[in-house]
Amino acid sequence: MNVEMQRTAEEFKKEKIVANRRRDRLRPRAVREADHATPYAELIAFDPGGTTGWCMMLVQPEALSPLHPGIGVLDNVVKWHRGQVDCGSVRGNLGTSSHPGISTSGEAAGLSELLGLCRAWPYAAVVVEDFILDPKRFNTGRDLLSPVRITNGISYDLWLQERTYFVQGASLAKTTATDEKLKAWGYYTSTGGLNHARDADRHALTFLKRAANPTKRGRDLREAAWPHLYGPKGEYYEAGRRKQP
Repeated sequence: MNVEMQRTAEEFKKEKIVANRRRDRLRPRAVREADHATPYAELIAFDPGGTTGWCMMLVQPEALSPLHPGIGVLDNVVKWHRGQVDCGSVRGNLGTSSHPGISTSGEAAGLSELLGLCRAWPYAAVVVEDFILDPKRFNTGRDLLSPVRITNGISYDLWLQERTYFVQGASLAKTTATDEKLKAWGYYTSTGGLNHARDADRHALTFLKRAANPTKRGRDLREAAWPHLYGPKGEYYEAGRRKQP
């Protein structure tokens, strides 16, 4: 009996710790440091090309769920990392490769870094800027299709992991997360001239805004992006809201 009581007391203590942790993280403006004991909605966004911008964000899962109204996304991003990867724009064998106009070694090296990022976060949703040929900006350089080649490499490696990715239009991201809005939200930095990283930031924040939408479209996007959190077996599954539009 004493052993059973001791076990129950230990379980109660653990449950209290978990409950306190959840209570603390649900404060709308109290963003705390991420820890490995808490599942987050992880997101990686890419602006692919000769210089590829990337952004990674970890978000409190309640911030994306209508089951927890009032928990804003912008105030509950617990981790934000960003940067740029040279995918052949400078480094590599540009000018000497067997494929004229393309740094095959530089592009492959850059791609390997991007794939390493994705593989380091196996539960992260991955969003990539969609490539649409603009006749007004058309050029005959081999770098024109660099975004396509980079995206194809990401797509194939995610397929090997039985993962998928989401595409998002450049115009949608640029109108949703303008420079003015990024500054107002606290996600704008001009340090180092990381313009491609800033575009990746736009895609990440735009995707989060879409995923936080309380409509069926937003719910479907959440479930597809983070099934372990918002799917039928996830803690934040909206079982009682399935018939809502």
